Amino acid sequence: ALRYFNAAGSDTEAGIGEDHNPESHLIPLVMKTALGQRDHIGIFGEDYPTPDGTCVRDYIHVVDLAKGHVAAVRKARQITGVPAYNLGTGHGYSVLDILNTFQRVNNIDLGYTIGPRRPGDAATTYADPSLAEKELGWKAEKTLDEMCRDAWNFRKLREAEK
Repeated sequence: ALRYFNAAGSDTEAGIGEDHNPESHLIPLVMKTALGQRDHIGIFGEDYPTPDGTCVRDYIHVVDLAKGHVAAVRKARQITGVPAYNLGTGHGYSVLDILNTFQRVNNIDLGYTIGPRRPGDAATTYADPSLAEKELGWKAEKTLDEMCRDAWNFRKLREAEK
């Protein structure tokens, strides 16, 4: 059993990435804003007990996630039972980290507004991938810069094809 939180990025070599409607995930919403399909990004709360006051989540590059699945299939051939592994980076990125990184690596300026918190949002949520590293020999390698760059490159190609 594999648990993970926010898959991001794309595999540009394979020509696959995220592009669907309706959308509620942060990085695709950032891309829609960069494409002019939205006016701005709405940030829900700036008073969380995090370094910049916005929610923190674990993001994992889809290429790392795919490699984690391959490692899990290899392990499944050797064991019985159903162990559970967290696939993630082991640390989180805030909403503003995502927005600022996307803007920096893609040289795009985006607007955002800050509104009230959403009910039930946790301040910080991220994986502990240590068991996956120990038992599967797997560890996330891609950076947030790569996630933001790869996701945007895929979307630009996708838009050019339309």
